[in-house]
Amino acid sequence: MVRTLVWWTVAAASAILAIFFLFVGISLCRAAYDLEHPYQFILTFFSSNLIILISVVILLGVVLRMIGRLRQAHSPAAAASPRLTPDSSKSPAPHDQSNS
Repeated sequence: MVRTLVWWTVAAASAILAIFFLFVGISLCRAAYDLEHPYQFILTFFSSNLIILISVVILLGVVLRMIGRLRQAHSPAAAASPRLTPDSSKSPAPHDQSNS
């Protein structure tokens, strides 16, 4: 329960930070057009686009992980078969028995 709560807290914090930096990148891109020197414009414009790109990728990754986690929690197959390894307590297969 605690591990799930920590996971959702980290995912929400990552999404909030990605949205914040997305808005910072957009405002920086808009501010680039007010600059006088072309060299400053180019540097500011491309750096703001890099900030926007990284923010969108992080936000998309967090949202896709959240969707996957929600689908996994609500799938009936996950609840029906919690055991991922074969059961070793069953009797061995006929070809595994020795002739004695």
